[in-house]
Amino acid sequence: MIKNFALLILLLSMTTAFGEGFYERAPIDYENGKEDNEVSRLQEKINNGLELEHDYENGYLRGVLKALNIPVSTQTLVFSKTSLHRKLIHPSKPRALYYNDNSYVGWVDGAKVLELAVADKNLGAVFYILDQKKNAKPTFERDDTCLSCHASGRTGNEPGFFIRSIFPDKNGEPIARAGEDRVNHTTPFDLRWGGWYVTGENISEKHRGNAWVKEEGKYVLDPKAAVTTDDLSEYFDPEKYPAKTSDVEALMALEHQVEMHNLLVQTKFRSAHALHNERVINKALGETGRRDLTKRILNNAANEVIDYLLFVEEVSLGKITFKGTSSFKEDFGKGKPKSSTGHSLYEFDFEKRISKLPCSWLVYSDSFTGLPAELKTLVLQKLKNLLLASELPDKFIHLRQHQQDIHKLLMETHKDYQKI
Repeated sequence: MIKNFALLILLLSMTTAFGEGFYERAPIDYENGKEDNEVSRLQEKINNGLELEHDYENGYLRGVLKALNIPVSTQTLVFSKTSLHRKLIHPSKPRALYYNDNSYVGWVDGAKVLELAVADKNLGAVFYILDQKKNAKPTFERDDTCLSCHASGRTGNEPGFFIRSIFPDKNGEPIARAGEDRVNHTTPFDLRWGGWYVTGENISEKHRGNAWVKEEGKYVLDPKAAVTTDDLSEYFDPEKYPAKTSDVEALMALEHQVEMHNLLVQTKFRSAHALHNERVINKALGETGRRDLTKRILNNAANEVIDYLLFVEEVSLGKITFKGTSSFKEDFGKGKPKSSTGHSLYEFDFEKRISKLPCSWLVYSDSFTGLPAELKTLVLQKLKNLLLASELPDKFIHLRQHQQDIHKLLMETHKDYQKI
């Protein structure tokens, strides 16, 4: 029995070797798994008769944004050649990105298809394309070829998203030997936005946006202040785009959100795999109950989620000044959950930190909802314990003045939190 058990453990541990992702194996089975996301649900509505708006200038872009309830003011503009349409992208023709809690839409002027990426309850990041030609029944086609980049070391080897700050040349081509930085809410400002346009007012910190390498061999971007809306016309024609901004505040919220989605996927798959292995071992040994290894994996995953969910190690904005020039802050939170006192996790601050209440709005997302029940319960238990604690660990001290407001909000608006 001991020998068979040791062999079983060895075989199970080998399935996680060499930094491989869990998404291709049971119980996830990414290729054949059932999709459950905003795009798949939109496709069902189209199949049942919903008409998707189409226009000559932007194809299905505006129709998709409207159908997915994605504000136009979330527009951010990236001019580096770092996506499916890299041959079309140029500093004079940036790629536009739009997003809500669960979905990301990419549009390039002249591209034959619209790009979509969505956080799926079951599968992590799922990617689609939509033909821009008008069709009586437009169809979102799943495109798993995106996984060559979007299930790599940049995404923890699971299907995910990432924001990069690179050193572009004058044509927007990334200079690989100059390196890159993957960006989230912990990234210092001076490392952000290489290859991106940034609009705003009075930004006090240096950054890499609105610039490209001008001298061969010198991988230095002259940090430029965030430009106002009108200034973008010196780079390209903003009239072709649904919005005229690449708002600094929309960029910062995007950077937080992308990493939160990735972390939820990585911890979900790791935990799901551990729970699957536990069932296999228990069945083989004729045993029941939670194994110590599974407990450790779930606990570590929950701690990772809690830290990022509560903005631990977020870059302090206390000494940084800037102001967005779009209606992003107002638009992104429309129709979102609020407490009886008017508080919301979608209430952005951008003074001391991104959110007025330091708890991620993605606690309401499909990614969070789709966590394994065992992991989700543990995360919410840890969250409630912190929000009700009379004393907080040092790394959570920033919660002190917000504990009651966040707890009240979640008790009123989050069904899973209410059950804890």
